[in-house]
Amino acid sequence: MSFLSRRAGIAGIFGIALVVALTFAVVPFGVADEAEQDSLTFSAVAQNAGTGGGGQTQVAFTFTRWSTEEERDELEQILINDGMQPLADKLRTATEVGFIRAPTLRSTSWRLRYAIMFRNEEGQRVIRAATDRPVSFVEASQRMVRTWDYNVALIELTIDEDGNGDGWIRSGVEFVYHEDTDSIVARNMSSQPIVLNNVRITQ
Repeated sequence: MSFLSRRAGIAGIFGIALVVALTFAVVPFGVADEAEQDSLTFSAVAQNAGTGGGGQTQVAFTFTRWSTEEERDELEQILINDGMQPLADKLRTATEVGFIRAPTLRSTSWRLRYAIMFRNEEGQRVIRAATDRPVSFVEASQRMVRTWDYNVALIELTIDEDGNGDGWIRSGVEFVYHEDTDSIVARNMSSQPIVLNNVRITQ
């Protein structure tokens, strides 16, 4: 787990990058580029880490809009003043910003409740998003029933100038604000991420 300065705000909280299995660290965060398209769709191949070449699923991410500064500020204040449970509750009722679909899993889909897009130092587009429930790309009959205290999932996609990239999904993420250090601890409760390969812009 890593400590994030409160100055990073909710943008910094959801602007975290996977370093090793259960560790997160701060990375530069940028405000969403207003010149970017309001709606984007990406295809990707999802695979649970540690499964070798098996268990791959074709998935699609559609972003219909980006979270506003006001929405980010509201989430920050909820976390700081009320804690993680109210933040998770707020995500469940937040206005949808897009969705994830897995066509091979019939009607399986997840609503995205938070999403930002910005350019990193290399000029790549980085998208960070959150759902209000865990994400799993296996048939319902094969899923292991697993719950965390907070069923929040985080997604990151990194896209190059040609519209190609990669990413990851983590479920069971918890954020805790520490007043004594004016910082936020980001903890990841899932043992393995879902790795996203062959990410491409399709629309």
